[in-house]
Amino acid sequence: MRKLHDAVSLLLILASLSGCSEKDAVTTEEPDTGPAIVTEEETQTETTEEEMKIIGEITWKNARETVIAPGTWAPRICRYGGVLLAGVESPGGILVYKSENGGKAWKDPVVASFYPELNCANVNFYADKETLYLAYRATSYNDGKQYTSLRVSVSDDGGGTWREHSTVCEYTDGNGRGGVWEPFLFRINGELACVYANDHPSVTDRQNIEYVIWDGKRWKGRKVISKGTLHDSRDGMPVMCRTPDGTYVCVIESTADRDRGNPFVLKAFYSDDGVKWSEPVTVYTPKTKGSKAAAPGIVYLPDGRYVITFQTDEDATVKGDPTSVMKCIVSNGDDIHDITAGSFSPAENIFGTPDGEGSVWTGVFFDGEYLYASAGTSRGSSLKFIKVTG
Repeated sequence: MRKLHDAVSLLLILASLSGCSEKDAVTTEEPDTGPAIVTEEETQTETTEEEMKIIGEITWKNARETVIAPGTWAPRICRYGGVLLAGVESPGGILVYKSENGGKAWKDPVVASFYPELNCANVNFYADKETLYLAYRATSYNDGKQYTSLRVSVSDDGGGTWREHSTVCEYTDGNGRGGVWEPFLFRINGELACVYANDHPSVTDRQNIEYVIWDGKRWKGRKVISKGTLHDSRDGMPVMCRTPDGTYVCVIESTADRDRGNPFVLKAFYSDDGVKWSEPVTVYTPKTKGSKAAAPGIVYLPDGRYVITFQTDEDATVKGDPTSVMKCIVSNGDDIHDITAGSFSPAENIFGTPDGEGSVWTGVFFDGEYLYASAGTSRGSSLKFIKVTG
């Protein structure tokens, strides 16, 4: 991994000497429709040293912004069958929109959740060769009882129609406390896994990061990869990527540093085999006391860097989720085994959201050429994208 990064660094230096400017390296050219199918692991594990593309400085200042749909929020992006898809939360449940021109315009919303009596949220896509999956949580609170579940829908026609696939897990608590949250679909050791946060009282008095495996008929084999009680933390909102050498990387929001003045910080941990996981390392702490960094997203770039997005109220006069804004940090190429908070660039306000407004419940997606950042804003489900390779 370090050798790979060193090789790319040399390429970047040579490019700068030959007259490649920052403007040349990062543009806002119109996206094409891209490859026929891009799965998450393919974009993050199949790059070889010979196939490395030079990526310049990542900045969102001049990035194109579009609104996927007003009156919706918490968008997530995926590319499948040459088409961009956006899953959003709406008053009518989870909707999936499509864009045939690289994210400039969106159309044809279809319903992808099937429980109008439940609160459906936390969209996450996973694209396999022949099947497109969408995970979400479905919850309710009635008569003091809290019900939470994680559900999966599938599409066999590229997101045009959806059907129910399975229930990952579900809990009910008579005291209205705890449950399962924030599903993230990924392959671990070749098996489809659903990673999620669990704070049900029957499991823990903090919150765990866990996953279960789909065996073709049901989800089973619950494994804990970060135990909240060990870190005295409510570990939450897990997101994952995988490096070309096979290392799994997970980023979470953590309350372990709350006694030092920040309710949530971002932490990362890794596994070389998908079984044994490292201790979490802090990768971002809000710059003001009493502020939080939460709701992370992560992608791995082919030059060895990580892009982490999140929401934070560190600049807000009045703290809270409604005034949190989407920011982005980019690593300097340090190997995940050595990464620290000092490995990352200063945080950039992606949407330029002013004090008093929000850009929240964020997501990030990389299709091998374009980097997409999404968030719920006052305009609805908003999207920015920049070309980072080519």
